[in-house]
Amino acid sequence: MNNIDVNLIDDLQDLRNQKEELENSLKAVTGELEEVEKQVIENFVNSEVDSVKRNGKTYSLKNETFASAIAEEKDNLFDALRNNEAGELIQEVVNANSLRAFVKELKTNNDGDIPEWILPFINVFEKTKISVRKGA
Repeated sequence: MNNIDVNLIDDLQDLRNQKEELENSLKAVTGELEEVEKQVIENFVNSEVDSVKRNGKTYSLKNETFASAIAEEKDNLFDALRNNEAGELIQEVVNANSLRAFVKELKTNNDGDIPEWILPFINVFEKTKISVRKGA
């Protein structure tokens, strides 16, 4: 006898649909926001205005500096940082998704078990989720 509350399944699907709609809406609003912000910046520059007060808020231009490493120059960047007393900026990281895939592969190649050599160095947990496929 089937004791599954199908109303919960419907709720699950409704929430997944709502989440997808919200994510799509957020992407659309983010795109619109970026476009309008470009127009406002252009308007500030063309009008030679430093700031505008509107509805209790002050809007003004602000320059921010962003930097990223050039992939092919990463080793040279690290050397330059170390040589200029900024070595603390350097961090070794393991991408969480790559580690997850690697552990999954280890399990596949080890009869479903994670080898002992790596266990002391990682946290592992299982999470049960609902898989959804379109039916016939």
